Amino acid sequence: MRQERSGPLLDAGFWRAVIVMGIISAVLMYVVVVFPITRFLPEASSVSVPIDKLFRFCWFFGVPILVYVNGMMIYFAIRYRHRPDDPMDAVGSQIHDNRALEAAWTIGPAVLMVALAVFSYFIIPMYYPTGQAAASAVTMEAIGHKWYFEFRYPGLKQSVMNVMHLPVGVPVTLDITSAEATDDVLTGAVLHSFWVPEFRLKQDMIPGMVVPIHFTPTEVGTYRIICSEFCGQGHSHMWGSVVVDSKPDFDRWYAAQQHAAAAPAAAINLAGGDAAAGQTLFNAKCTVCHNAAPFAQRKVGPGLAGLFNDPAHPNLVNGQKATPQNVAGILQHGAHGTMGVMPDMQANGLTPSDIANLVAFLKTLH
Repeated sequence: MRQERSGPLLDAGFWRAVIVMGIISAVLMYVVVVFPITRFLPEASSVSVPIDKLFRFCWFFGVPILVYVNGMMIYFAIRYRHRPDDPMDAVGSQIHDNRALEAAWTIGPAVLMVALAVFSYFIIPMYYPTGQAAASAVTMEAIGHKWYFEFRYPGLKQSVMNVMHLPVGVPVTLDITSAEATDDVLTGAVLHSFWVPEFRLKQDMIPGMVVPIHFTPTEVGTYRIICSEFCGQGHSHMWGSVVVDSKPDFDRWYAAQQHAAAAPAAAINLAGGDAAAGQTLFNAKCTVCHNAAPFAQRKVGPGLAGLFNDPAHPNLVNGQKATPQNVAGILQHGAHGTMGVMPDMQANGLTPSDIANLVAFLKTLH
Protein backbone atom coordinates (compact mmCIF):
# COMPACT_ATOMS: atom_id res chain seq x y z
CA MET A 1 0.00 0.00 0.00
CA ARG A 2 1.36 3.41 -0.93
CA GLN A 3 2.28 5.69 1.91
CA GLU A 4 1.33 9.36 2.11
CA ARG A 5 3.76 11.78 3.63
CA SER A 6 2.70 13.48 6.81
CA GLY A 7 1.98 17.18 6.89
CA PRO A 8 -0.82 19.29 5.42
CA LEU A 9 -0.82 20.33 1.77
CA LEU A 10 -1.80 23.94 2.40
CA ASP A 11 0.76 24.79 5.07
CA ALA A 12 2.75 28.00 5.57
CA GLY A 13 5.32 27.01 2.95
CA PHE A 14 2.60 26.52 0.35
CA TRP A 15 1.04 29.92 1.04
CA ARG A 16 4.43 31.64 0.92
CA ALA A 17 4.95 30.14 -2.53
CA VAL A 18 1.48 31.27 -3.58
CA ILE A 19 2.16 34.83 -2.41
CA VAL A 20 5.52 34.99 -4.22
CA MET A 21 3.93 33.75 -7.43
CA GLY A 22 1.09 36.24 -6.97
CA ILE A 23 3.54 39.14 -6.70
CA ILE A 24 5.41 37.97 -9.81
CA SER A 25 2.10 37.63 -11.67
CA ALA A 26 0.92 41.10 -10.60
CA VAL A 27 4.16 42.72 -11.77
CA LEU A 28 4.04 40.97 -15.15
CA MET A 29 0.31 41.74 -15.60
CA TYR A 30 1.08 45.41 -14.97
CA VAL A 31 3.83 45.24 -17.61
CA VAL A 32 1.30 43.78 -20.06
CA VAL A 33 -1.08 46.68 -19.41
CA VAL A 34 1.50 49.46 -19.84
CA PHE A 35 3.76 47.85 -22.46
CA PRO A 36 4.07 50.29 -25.41
CA ILE A 37 3.34 47.97 -28.34
CA THR A 38 3.18 50.83 -30.83
CA ARG A 39 6.75 51.87 -30.05
CA PHE A 40 7.91 48.63 -31.65
CA LEU A 41 5.00 47.80 -33.97
CA PRO A 42 2.84 50.74 -35.17
CA GLU A 43 -0.92 50.36 -35.39
CA ALA A 44 -1.43 51.27 -39.05
CA SER A 45 -4.90 49.95 -39.89
CA SER A 46 -8.45 50.11 -38.59
CA VAL A 47 -8.23 46.62 -37.10
CA SER A 48 -4.86 47.09 -35.37
CA VAL A 49 -6.24 48.62 -32.17
CA PRO A 50 -8.92 45.97 -31.43
CA ILE A 51 -6.50 43.16 -32.33
CA ASP A 52 -3.95 44.59 -29.88
CA LYS A 53 -6.66 44.70 -27.20
CA LEU A 54 -7.41 41.05 -27.87
CA PHE A 55 -3.72 40.17 -27.55
CA ARG A 56 -3.40 42.16 -24.33
CA PHE A 57 -6.40 40.26 -22.96
CA CYS A 58 -4.68 36.95 -23.76
CA TRP A 59 -1.36 38.08 -22.31
CA PHE A 60 -2.97 39.56 -19.17
CA PHE A 61 -4.62 36.30 -18.13
CA GLY A 62 -1.93 34.12 -19.66
CA VAL A 63 0.74 35.56 -17.35
CA PRO A 64 -0.70 34.22 -14.04
CA ILE A 65 -1.47 30.88 -15.70
CA LEU A 66 2.14 30.66 -16.88
CA VAL A 67 3.53 31.71 -13.49
CA TYR A 68 1.32 29.51 -11.33
CA VAL A 69 1.47 26.36 -13.49
CA ASN A 70 5.26 26.45 -13.81
CA GLY A 71 5.76 27.82 -10.31
CA MET A 72 3.72 25.05 -8.74
CA MET A 73 5.58 22.44 -10.77
CA ILE A 74 8.89 23.76 -9.45
CA TYR A 75 7.59 24.16 -5.89
CA PHE A 76 6.13 20.66 -5.64
CA ALA A 77 9.12 19.10 -7.43
CA ILE A 78 11.35 20.56 -4.71
CA ARG A 79 9.04 20.01 -1.73
CA TYR A 80 8.03 16.46 -2.57
CA ARG A 81 11.27 15.28 -4.09
CA HIS A 82 12.26 11.71 -3.26
CA ARG A 83 14.31 11.44 -0.08
CA PRO A 84 16.57 8.58 0.96
CA ASP A 85 14.20 7.38 3.70
CA ASP A 86 11.07 7.47 1.47
CA PRO A 87 9.61 4.24 0.12
CA MET A 88 9.52 4.05 -3.67
CA ASP A 89 5.71 4.29 -3.81
CA ALA A 90 5.30 7.18 -1.39
CA VAL A 91 2.76 9.84 -2.38
CA GLY A 92 3.78 13.44 -1.82
CA SER A 93 0.30 14.69 -1.04
CA GLN A 94 -2.96 13.04 -1.93
CA ILE A 95 -5.12 15.43 -3.96
CA HIS A 96 -6.94 12.95 -6.17
CA ASP A 97 -10.73 13.49 -6.04
CA ASN A 98 -10.28 16.84 -4.30
CA ARG A 99 -13.45 18.43 -5.62
CA ALA A 100 -12.53 21.99 -4.67
CA LEU A 101 -9.23 21.84 -6.58
CA GLU A 102 -10.69 20.07 -9.60
CA ALA A 103 -13.58 22.53 -9.78
CA ALA A 104 -11.19 25.49 -9.55
CA TRP A 105 -8.86 24.36 -12.35
CA THR A 106 -11.82 23.39 -14.55
CA ILE A 107 -14.17 26.33 -14.05
CA GLY A 108 -11.47 29.04 -14.08
CA PRO A 109 -10.01 28.22 -17.51
CA ALA A 110 -13.49 27.53 -18.88
CA VAL A 111 -14.65 31.03 -17.90
CA LEU A 112 -11.55 32.55 -19.48
CA MET A 113 -12.08 30.59 -22.71
CA VAL A 114 -15.71 31.74 -22.91
CA ALA A 115 -14.63 35.35 -22.35
CA LEU A 116 -11.94 35.00 -25.04
CA ALA A 117 -14.49 33.48 -27.45
CA VAL A 118 -16.93 36.35 -26.88
CA PHE A 119 -14.18 38.95 -27.26
CA SER A 120 -12.96 37.29 -30.46
CA TYR A 121 -16.49 37.02 -31.81
CA PHE A 122 -16.78 40.80 -31.94
CA ILE A 123 -13.23 41.51 -33.21
CA ILE A 124 -12.27 38.85 -35.77
CA PRO A 125 -15.31 39.51 -38.05
CA MET A 126 -13.93 43.01 -38.61
CA TYR A 127 -11.69 41.28 -41.17
CA TYR A 128 -14.54 39.45 -42.87
CA PRO A 129 -17.61 41.73 -42.95
CA THR A 130 -20.64 41.06 -45.12
CA GLY A 131 -23.36 43.15 -46.72
CA GLN A 132 -23.21 46.89 -46.18
CA ALA A 133 -20.32 46.54 -43.76
CA ALA A 134 -18.15 45.19 -46.58
CA ALA A 135 -18.65 48.20 -48.86
CA SER A 136 -15.21 49.51 -49.84
CA ALA A 137 -13.89 52.32 -51.96
CA VAL A 138 -11.16 49.99 -53.30
CA THR A 139 -11.52 46.30 -54.12
CA MET A 140 -8.39 44.58 -55.38
CA GLU A 141 -6.68 41.19 -55.52
CA ALA A 142 -3.58 39.79 -53.83
CA ILE A 143 -2.22 36.59 -55.39
CA GLY A 144 0.62 34.50 -54.01
CA HIS A 145 3.13 32.95 -56.42
CA LYS A 146 6.44 31.14 -56.04
CA TRP A 147 7.94 33.42 -54.75
CA TYR A 148 6.38 36.84 -55.04
CA PHE A 149 3.14 38.72 -54.47
CA GLU A 150 0.98 39.94 -57.34
CA PHE A 151 -1.51 42.77 -56.83
CA ARG A 152 -4.31 43.58 -59.26
CA TYR A 153 -6.04 46.96 -59.22
CA PRO A 154 -9.35 47.88 -60.83
CA GLY A 155 -8.69 49.92 -63.97
CA LEU A 156 -5.08 48.78 -64.41
CA LYS A 157 -4.30 46.39 -67.23
CA GLN A 158 -1.02 45.24 -65.68
CA SER A 159 -0.43 43.75 -62.26
CA VAL A 160 1.85 45.31 -59.66
CA MET A 161 4.42 43.01 -58.10
CA ASN A 162 5.53 42.94 -54.45
CA VAL A 163 4.86 46.62 -53.69
CA MET A 164 1.21 47.43 -52.95
CA HIS A 165 0.14 51.08 -52.83
CA LEU A 166 -2.96 52.10 -50.87
CA PRO A 167 -4.55 55.47 -50.05
CA VAL A 168 -4.72 56.37 -46.38
CA GLY A 169 -8.16 56.48 -44.78
CA VAL A 170 -9.87 54.62 -47.65
CA PRO A 171 -11.65 51.29 -46.88
CA VAL A 172 -10.11 48.41 -48.82
CA THR A 173 -11.36 44.93 -49.62
CA LEU A 174 -8.49 42.64 -50.57
CA ASP A 175 -9.39 39.35 -52.29
CA ILE A 176 -6.63 36.93 -51.30
CA THR A 177 -5.70 33.68 -53.07
CA SER A 178 -2.80 31.61 -54.40
CA ALA A 179 -2.24 30.84 -58.07
CA GLU A 180 -0.05 27.83 -57.50
CA ALA A 181 -2.75 25.30 -58.33
CA THR A 182 -2.55 26.35 -61.97
CA ASP A 183 0.73 28.14 -62.56
CA ASP A 184 3.09 25.22 -61.95
CA VAL A 185 1.82 21.84 -63.09
CA LEU A 186 5.04 20.11 -62.01
CA THR A 187 5.25 21.16 -58.37
CA GLY A 188 1.52 21.39 -57.65
CA ALA A 189 -0.45 23.61 -55.29
CA VAL A 190 1.35 25.69 -52.68
CA LEU A 191 -0.06 27.67 -49.78
CA HIS A 192 1.31 31.10 -48.94
CA SER A 193 0.30 33.51 -46.20
CA PHE A 194 -0.24 37.26 -46.49
CA TRP A 195 0.98 38.97 -43.31
CA VAL A 196 1.32 42.70 -42.65
CA PRO A 197 2.38 42.97 -38.98
CA GLU A 198 1.68 46.69 -38.70
CA PHE A 199 -1.85 46.14 -40.04
CA ARG A 200 -2.34 43.09 -37.75
CA LEU A 201 -3.47 41.26 -40.90
CA LYS A 202 -2.64 37.62 -41.56
CA GLN A 203 -4.51 35.44 -44.02
CA ASP A 204 -3.57 32.17 -45.74
CA MET A 205 -3.39 32.35 -49.54
CA ILE A 206 -5.09 29.10 -50.58
CA PRO A 207 -5.10 27.72 -54.14
CA GLY A 208 -8.60 27.69 -55.59
CA MET A 209 -10.10 29.74 -52.73
CA VAL A 210 -10.64 33.51 -52.65
CA VAL A 211 -10.83 35.00 -49.16
CA PRO A 212 -11.84 38.68 -48.93
CA ILE A 213 -10.48 40.68 -46.00
CA HIS A 214 -11.51 44.21 -45.12
CA PHE A 215 -9.48 47.00 -43.51
CA THR A 216 -8.72 50.71 -43.69
CA PRO A 217 -5.09 51.99 -43.69
CA THR A 218 -4.79 54.69 -41.04
CA GLU A 219 -1.13 55.76 -41.08
CA VAL A 220 1.00 56.95 -44.01
CA GLY A 221 4.18 54.92 -44.33
CA THR A 222 5.82 51.82 -45.74
CA TYR A 223 5.13 48.49 -44.07
CA ARG A 224 6.31 44.91 -44.54
CA ILE A 225 4.50 42.09 -46.31
CA ILE A 226 5.77 38.70 -45.17
CA CYS A 227 4.85 35.22 -46.31
CA SER A 228 4.41 33.41 -42.98
CA GLU A 229 3.63 29.99 -44.51
CA PHE A 230 6.62 27.86 -45.53
CA CYS A 231 6.15 27.54 -49.29
CA GLY A 232 9.32 25.92 -50.61
CA GLN A 233 12.90 26.77 -51.45
CA GLY A 234 12.22 30.43 -52.16
CA HIS A 235 10.17 31.11 -49.02
CA SER A 236 12.82 33.41 -47.55
CA HIS A 237 12.76 35.50 -50.74
CA MET A 238 8.99 36.02 -50.61
CA TRP A 239 8.49 39.43 -49.11
CA GLY A 240 7.08 42.75 -50.23
CA SER A 241 5.79 46.02 -48.88
CA VAL A 242 2.66 48.11 -48.49
CA VAL A 243 3.06 51.80 -49.22
CA VAL A 244 0.26 53.82 -47.64
CA ASP A 245 0.10 57.15 -49.48
CA SER A 246 -1.85 60.31 -48.98
CA LYS A 247 -4.78 60.49 -51.38
CA PRO A 248 -3.02 62.94 -53.79
CA ASP A 249 0.16 60.81 -53.78
CA PHE A 250 -1.82 57.65 -54.45
CA ASP A 251 -3.66 59.32 -57.32
CA ARG A 252 -0.34 60.36 -58.88
CA TRP A 253 1.06 56.83 -58.50
CA TYR A 254 -2.08 55.31 -60.02
CA ALA A 255 -1.97 57.71 -62.97
CA ALA A 256 1.69 56.84 -63.53
CA GLN A 257 0.79 53.14 -63.60
CA GLN A 258 -1.91 53.80 -66.20
CA HIS A 259 0.53 55.80 -68.31
CA ALA A 260 3.16 53.05 -68.07
CA ALA A 261 0.64 50.48 -69.23
CA ALA A 262 -0.30 52.60 -72.23
CA ALA A 263 3.29 53.24 -73.31
CA PRO A 264 5.04 50.43 -75.24
CA ALA A 265 7.89 48.86 -73.29
CA ALA A 266 11.29 49.49 -74.80
CA ALA A 267 13.44 46.47 -75.66
CA ILE A 268 16.35 45.82 -73.32
CA ASN A 269 19.72 46.97 -74.66
CA LEU A 270 22.05 44.00 -74.12
CA ALA A 271 25.22 45.81 -75.13
CA GLY A 272 27.72 46.12 -72.31
CA GLY A 273 26.30 43.32 -70.18
CA ASP A 274 28.73 42.24 -67.44
CA ALA A 275 28.92 38.44 -67.04
CA ALA A 276 30.58 38.64 -63.61
CA ALA A 277 27.86 40.92 -62.28
CA GLY A 278 25.30 38.63 -63.91
CA GLN A 279 26.74 35.61 -62.09
CA THR A 280 26.48 37.39 -58.74
CA LEU A 281 22.89 38.32 -59.53
CA PHE A 282 22.08 34.79 -60.74
CA ASN A 283 23.38 33.31 -57.47
CA ALA A 284 21.37 35.80 -55.43
CA LYS A 285 18.04 35.70 -57.28
CA CYS A 286 17.83 32.84 -59.77
CA THR A 287 19.24 29.77 -58.04
CA VAL A 288 16.02 29.36 -56.07
CA CYS A 289 14.36 28.14 -59.29
CA HIS A 290 17.20 27.31 -61.72
CA ASN A 291 20.49 25.44 -61.75
CA ALA A 292 23.48 26.62 -63.76
CA ALA A 293 23.48 23.07 -65.13
CA PRO A 294 22.02 21.04 -68.03
CA PHE A 295 18.34 21.37 -68.84
CA ALA A 296 17.32 18.12 -67.12
CA GLN A 297 18.73 19.24 -63.76
CA ARG A 298 15.68 21.27 -62.86
CA LYS A 299 14.48 22.79 -59.62
CA VAL A 300 11.25 24.71 -60.12
CA GLY A 301 12.43 25.62 -63.62
CA PRO A 302 14.92 23.85 -65.92
CA GLY A 303 18.70 24.05 -65.80
CA LEU A 304 20.04 26.88 -67.94
CA ALA A 305 23.49 25.67 -68.99
CA GLY A 306 23.79 25.57 -72.77
CA LEU A 307 20.64 27.64 -73.13
CA PHE A 308 21.80 29.31 -76.35
CA ASN A 309 23.88 26.55 -77.93
CA ASP A 310 22.44 23.17 -76.91
CA PRO A 311 20.52 21.60 -79.84
CA ALA A 312 18.61 19.40 -77.38
CA HIS A 313 17.44 22.38 -75.32
CA PRO A 314 13.77 23.07 -76.10
CA ASN A 315 12.29 26.45 -76.83
CA LEU A 316 11.70 28.96 -74.06
CA VAL A 317 8.67 28.79 -71.77
CA ASN A 318 6.72 31.04 -74.18
CA GLY A 319 7.59 28.88 -77.20
CA GLN A 320 10.13 31.28 -78.68
CA LYS A 321 13.65 30.34 -79.77
CA ALA A 322 16.36 30.68 -77.15
CA THR A 323 18.05 33.85 -78.38
CA PRO A 324 19.58 36.51 -76.11
CA GLN A 325 16.90 39.06 -77.02
CA ASN A 326 14.05 36.57 -76.44
CA VAL A 327 15.51 35.59 -73.07
CA ALA A 328 15.77 39.28 -72.18
CA GLY A 329 12.12 39.66 -73.20
CA ILE A 330 11.05 36.91 -70.79
CA LEU A 331 13.13 38.42 -67.98
CA GLN A 332 11.50 41.77 -68.75
CA HIS A 333 7.86 40.77 -69.25
CA GLY A 334 7.57 37.32 -67.66
CA ALA A 335 5.81 34.39 -69.32
CA HIS A 336 3.39 31.49 -68.78
CA GLY A 337 3.78 28.13 -70.46
CA THR A 338 3.75 24.36 -70.07
CA MET A 339 7.06 24.47 -68.19
CA GLY A 340 5.65 26.88 -65.60
CA VAL A 341 5.63 30.60 -64.85
CA MET A 342 8.46 33.11 -65.16
CA PRO A 343 7.88 36.33 -63.16
CA ASP A 344 8.57 39.67 -64.81
CA MET A 345 11.35 42.11 -63.95
CA GLN A 346 9.22 43.96 -61.43
CA ALA A 347 8.45 40.79 -59.49
CA ASN A 348 12.10 39.79 -59.53
CA GLY A 349 13.34 43.27 -58.65
CA LEU A 350 15.44 43.60 -61.80
CA THR A 351 16.59 46.67 -63.71
CA PRO A 352 17.37 46.78 -67.47
CA SER A 353 21.09 46.63 -66.66
CA ASP A 354 20.47 43.60 -64.42
CA ILE A 355 18.80 41.83 -67.35
CA ALA A 356 21.73 42.64 -69.65
CA ASN A 357 24.14 41.28 -67.05
CA LEU A 358 22.12 38.08 -66.58
CA VAL A 359 21.98 37.43 -70.33
CA ALA A 360 25.74 38.00 -70.54
CA PHE A 361 26.26 35.42 -67.79
CA LEU A 362 23.90 32.87 -69.39
CA LYS A 363 25.98 33.13 -72.59
CA THR A 364 28.98 31.82 -70.63
CA LEU A 365 27.19 28.64 -69.46
CA HIS A 366 28.27 25.84 -71.76
